[in-house]
Amino acid sequence: MAQVIAGAWSFASNNAFGAVVFTSYGCYWMSYAAALIPGFGIAEALNTASAEVRGQSWGIFNLAWTLQTFIFLLASSRSNWGTVALLLSLLVTYALSTIGHWAQSEGAMHASGYVGLVTAIIAWYNVAVDILNKDTFYCELPNPAIGMREALKDAAPETPGHYSRDLSAPSTANRLDGQTPGNNYDFVATMPKRTVAANAVVASYHMEHTDAELA
Repeated sequence: MAQVIAGAWSFASNNAFGAVVFTSYGCYWMSYAAALIPGFGIAEALNTASAEVRGQSWGIFNLAWTLQTFIFLLASSRSNWGTVALLLSLLVTYALSTIGHWAQSEGAMHASGYVGLVTAIIAWYNVAVDILNKDTFYCELPNPAIGMREALKDAAPETPGHYSRDLSAPSTANRLDGQTPGNNYDFVATMPKRTVAANAVVASYHMEHTDAELA
């Protein structure tokens, strides 16, 4: 339930990816709990089934979440290394759990548990990255961004409104993807300068795309 609530907060913060991921895994835990609570009848049905059928049932359940996690992993490929590492380890955890249940392999189940522990450690690190910053701690933990767009986001301030999506302006000078209007990310004029290097990256990227489009 806590993850579903976190997903709702992410949606309210215009974080669609976080909203989908948190809500999905919150529903995973609720569905997993429902399969174990006697009142839902799922546990009774599994207990009366053979070991092979029971293993295949849990295998199909985990296979669905393996595929879902793989989609999330692809969607995170331009976010940051912490998120990619988290989803990659979670993908391996689900895959091993699927194999362990389907093949009734005790070794695969044990491996799934160990990788799941690594996944939890990575998740704790990502939490620490979010809450231990220059305002709350003495230093910031590293979590490098992936891709130019995320690097430009890192160059912008962390306060809301300084890195906004412009859905109407056809400006080519501020267009970061060099494609259609309405896909623009514009820095507001009041953006404070974090570092000389960060602003140099922004300026050079804008100039490169502007020159290419004018040519």
